[in-house]
Amino acid sequence: MTPSRFDIGISAGGRLLVDVQDFPLEEGAITFLFGESGIGKSLIGKAIFGLLDESEFRVRVNGMPYSEYRESAGAIGARKNGFFMFQEPSSHLNPLLTLEQQMKEGTLSRAADPLGAARELWRDTDRKTLPRILPVYPKAFRPSGGEKQRILAAMAFTRMDIALAEGAGTPGGARPPGLFVFDEPTGSLDREARDRFLDRLFARFRLKHETILLITHDYGMISYVQSRHRDLGRDYRFMELFVSGGGARTREFDPSLFLTWLGGLGAGPPATAKAPLLRVESGIRVFGRLLRFSQPGQEGGPHALSVRPGELAYLKAGSGIGKTTVAKIVIGLQKADYFRLEIDGVRLGDVSPRQYWRRHLWGKKMTMAFQHADESLNPRASVGDTLRILNVKTMHDREGVAIALARLFDTGEIPALAGKKVWQLSGGQKQRLNLLRAFALETPLIILDEPLSALDFESIDRVLGLIRDARARGRAMLLISHNEDIFDRLVSPESLHLLESADSLPSPS
Repeated sequence: MTPSRFDIGISAGGRLLVDVQDFPLEEGAITFLFGESGIGKSLIGKAIFGLLDESEFRVRVNGMPYSEYRESAGAIGARKNGFFMFQEPSSHLNPLLTLEQQMKEGTLSRAADPLGAARELWRDTDRKTLPRILPVYPKAFRPSGGEKQRILAAMAFTRMDIALAEGAGTPGGARPPGLFVFDEPTGSLDREARDRFLDRLFARFRLKHETILLITHDYGMISYVQSRHRDLGRDYRFMELFVSGGGARTREFDPSLFLTWLGGLGAGPPATAKAPLLRVESGIRVFGRLLRFSQPGQEGGPHALSVRPGELAYLKAGSGIGKTTVAKIVIGLQKADYFRLEIDGVRLGDVSPRQYWRRHLWGKKMTMAFQHADESLNPRASVGDTLRILNVKTMHDREGVAIALARLFDTGEIPALAGKKVWQLSGGQKQRLNLLRAFALETPLIILDEPLSALDFESIDRVLGLIRDARARGRAMLLISHNEDIFDRLVSPESLHLLESADSLPSPS
């Protein structure tokens, strides 16, 4: 991986996926790569690291056939002395070995303390969690996504620690350079856990300037890095991947653009309605856990989660606590052992028939934009049909669909977009379509689960415009998001709710 700049071309099935010229990945520096989901960020990282399958992709790197590049001394050294943290932990974790076994196997066994990096990534008040999950054989939902991400990050940090220790005994601390790729390393983490990860990453970088590519959707990292690690400004840079001419290209991303935009965000006028549209009692029992609501600085114990017309209520908790579970209980998609809620004057609970949600609430009183767009979109339907099937008067014809799409898509891409099948869309395009569906129904209550996930900066700004417009029309919105840097500025303190769990992870069988 000797070159500091890369020309990368990736295609599959005769379709150009990535066409990046002069992509900067300077040795001994950190490159943050932002951009919409599904347009090639992960492919770039895997191409440079040497992980792409030549039977699936046609790849050229710096004019070389991929097989030649992968076997070059630089690429071999980058893999041998580096680490690739996959976006999806299941791509790396072995379900047949416990987490502790995996953190001590192979190269990682050379570390003086293979578990030391993991302990750094849990806050002092939650240190009991790590010993509890180390004996676990990882499965799809066990442990949580955020816990798996921290385990993988700890493995990468351990590899960095080994490189530092082994390089210290050579003249000048020299060793063949490695490459560390972090692909969405904090997507399932709350801000405190994300910032802890960044601090530990920069702490190691200060000791040894490894070559690091950090792929993320979280533009909020910019404000934290600029405020806490600005003294290293010459050693890190921000890039953005965007679609152009049928392929993906990169450009420098000016951090001041985001910081100025962020500083201009405000909570807006408070909701004027006194009676809540939605009220959920504290004390939900589900999956053997007890979930309670509270507010920051609140005295007097748990309180109900409430959302008034015209209000953006924000439900916050650490990863894996149960925020999405609460949302799905409210929308009637998740059963619970016990819960009580009231929606527009109607009381419901765990004994209420499931059919009531389907007949009287879905698309009438409430709708939900899911964290993962594929949960609500038919992959075989066209974009136009996905909107027309909602039976909204303004979207019955082609012109109405185009007007609706223009709220989150560029005008020039709409003619080709409307006829595409959902499966042909990028992750960011699916998410925008997912959000358009939720807002188009104009139900009194809209539940937004990670609405900014998979989006680029321009799309984030447009989505916030949809939220502001919906509030102005009196819609009640319940928000779940790890984008605390953004939403903490948009949500007033009285609309902030915390979720806590009395949780117990079953002993591994």
